[in-house]
Amino acid sequence: MQLDTAGRYRETTTLPKESILNPSERAEVQRYMVELDGYLRLDQPVEYRDAVLNNNAAIAAMIAALLLKGGRKLDKEESDAATEDYLDAIEDLPAWAVREAIRRWNRAESSRLDGKPHNYDFRPSPPTLRRLALHAITPLRGRMLELQKLLNAEELIEYSDEHRKRMLERLADVVKPRVISLEKGEAA
Repeated sequence: MQLDTAGRYRETTTLPKESILNPSERAEVQRYMVELDGYLRLDQPVEYRDAVLNNNAAIAAMIAALLLKGGRKLDKEESDAATEDYLDAIEDLPAWAVREAIRRWNRAESSRLDGKPHNYDFRPSPPTLRRLALHAITPLRGRMLELQKLLNAEELIEYSDEHRKRMLERLADVVKPRVISLEKGEAA
């Protein structure tokens, strides 16, 4: 909690004066954040199986490969329905995160969801694949939030010991303890 420019106390990230970013440091952090944001954008080209594809094409190729694995063979209608389900689940995610989720699934290294182990003998369900892909994105989003806090950080207001002592004395003058007599119930 720190006093803001409007005179209100609010929760804010603070740093000692010497740790506040200078203009060139701020520019570097902002440049890095733009670079990180590129990984979350869906308009970036993706390399998949020695081809450079757009996000939608890469996801479609991953879904096609996924449907060929594990479980019983699907007929055309079942394959189309499963493809739609996967697209509904992951079409708004970057292909690299979906690829990472599938890679970890294939290596039996996926994070447990809801404390339950996975059955790696079958392909992940669409919601499971989505949640695993979101797990891949989480560290990136966390880094971006931390960097934004660093950019938003304000200088910590530090008071001298002498100033704190004066403020405590002034507070003691304002907040005087009242003694209540138990016999009469009156303030002394």
